[in-house]
Amino acid sequence: MKVTHKFEIYLLIICLPALLLGSCTMKDGEGPLTGQDKIVPPAQVLDLQNSFIRVAESVKPSVVNISATRVEKSSFSFKFRSPFGEDPFEEFFKYFFPQEPDERKLRSVGTGVIIDAGGYILTNYHVVEGAKDIQVAISDGKDRKTFAGRLVGKDGQIDLAVVKIDGKPLKGFRFPVARLGDSDRIRVGEWAVAIGSPFGLEHTVTVGVISAKRQNVSVEGRNYADLIQTDASINPGNSGGPLVNVYGEVIGINVAIFTPSGGFVGVGFAIPINKAKEVLADLITRGGVERGWLGIKIQELNPDLAKAFKLSKQDGVVVSEILQGSPAQEGGMKNGDVITGFNGYAVKNTGDLHQMVSKAKPGTVANIDVIREGKKQNISVKIGRVPQEEQDLAPAGSEEKISLRILGLTLQNHSEGVLVAGVESGSIAENAGILEGDVIKEINKAPVRNTQDLQKALKSAGKNILFLIKRGDATVYIAMNAE
Repeated sequence: MKVTHKFEIYLLIICLPALLLGSCTMKDGEGPLTGQDKIVPPAQVLDLQNSFIRVAESVKPSVVNISATRVEKSSFSFKFRSPFGEDPFEEFFKYFFPQEPDERKLRSVGTGVIIDAGGYILTNYHVVEGAKDIQVAISDGKDRKTFAGRLVGKDGQIDLAVVKIDGKPLKGFRFPVARLGDSDRIRVGEWAVAIGSPFGLEHTVTVGVISAKRQNVSVEGRNYADLIQTDASINPGNSGGPLVNVYGEVIGINVAIFTPSGGFVGVGFAIPINKAKEVLADLITRGGVERGWLGIKIQELNPDLAKAFKLSKQDGVVVSEILQGSPAQEGGMKNGDVITGFNGYAVKNTGDLHQMVSKAKPGTVANIDVIREGKKQNISVKIGRVPQEEQDLAPAGSEEKISLRILGLTLQNHSEGVLVAGVESGSIAENAGILEGDVIKEINKAPVRNTQDLQKALKSAGKNILFLIKRGDATVYIAMNAE
């Protein structure tokens, strides 16, 4: 045993340096890589990389850079002013040199994609909104051609526009056209490729996945429905560019990002291409889209509202306001109606109803299922046309204020009801979602014209209170439990 043990130690001492040097059993190609060694990635990685390359090469020629210039007028006080603050000659200059509008040119840069060999480009409306001059740049990587563009159709509701390239291309040059895919078939997790001109850098390609499908999104004051969410990098300048699948087909038009910093943070949105297909013919031939209109403001149901309206389930949408002279008013709809069906189709949320009404042809009669005061009714309403402009109401009110300490509210009279002048932090009202600046119009379906009406309505309301509130341009219901 002693001999054997000594032999093992002796063998270990001899082989240890060789083991440390890695020369005893190391085969060629299995050692650590140096800067001169060539890496051979797996075939699957190469196949994926080549797929992205082919997509970029296929789609990039049809992607254009759009430069839009609009002119804004601003008024300056006077051309001649004293440098010493109070101007003794101000009235003199005001009389002989009245305020003069001054023009300034603002330029926006975006992206578009050619969808027709005739030179028709699909982009976002906000890229070319109000533009007096549109320039379209096409590049094949070697040569850059610039053409004048003309807005032929716009749809502000879904933020799409069609721009036509004026003039004919040079002999031997044809406008490259992108293939349009089917956005109804996309699935969350699929690869997505965004192509555009972020910050004016043309033909930038970024890769990500379809992160989600969103029904309603509000970004920078614009409300969008049915958006594709992606983490493919999108930045200012990408607007109007295509979102593409691995087959090189356009599945969306990049439109917006969520960002606290102004740059991309992983949440971008695109308009599904199938929504664009629905309006393309009207945009090109008619310059716009004619949509159905009811003239109501609606909101989603939540558990508290469903309980307040005595509903057995949360499907449907609440009518929070009927616009004066609207088809809904003429058809007999009322505030507080809960819409559950439209022309035989179930309405589960506001997105459902928006789509159904928009697709309804103006002049046709729609059959609308509602629940009113707990009873089911069917109302026939003649669909109208979306008006070009809606008038805003100018708020006005008195300074008379009252305080409801039990709810945490400070209130005052207002021309449209009772204004919420203050909301106490941590109060019942704050927890229910009432905000300073809200105008209370009804309590438990009773009209509230002033603070006296409000106090009277609250006395008979009990612990469960249903407020109808005007908030900016919207009207919403808020349910509160005052226990």
